[in-house]
Amino acid sequence: MPPRCPSCKSKMEYEPPNYVCPGCGLVINRYDFDKVKREHFQKKKTDDDPFYEKKKKNRDYLDWYTSSDKESYEE
Repeated sequence: MPPRCPSCKSKMEYEPPNYVCPGCGLVINRYDFDKVKREHFQKKKTDDDPFYEKKKKNRDYLDWYTSSDKESYEE
């Protein structure tokens, strides 16, 4: 699956060594694109983000479900 453009969200095309967005014409180096992508996902992992909170609850539930002592988690 091709990556999405950080500005207009259209699919980017890889033309070595750059990614090119056909929608807005953005040209970005592969390494710079990876840096932007890492920063974007680090920004999403804050505790005040509702998506992160839901993901954390799902992970806690999965830990509870896969544990052998479910009785200790019951309220």
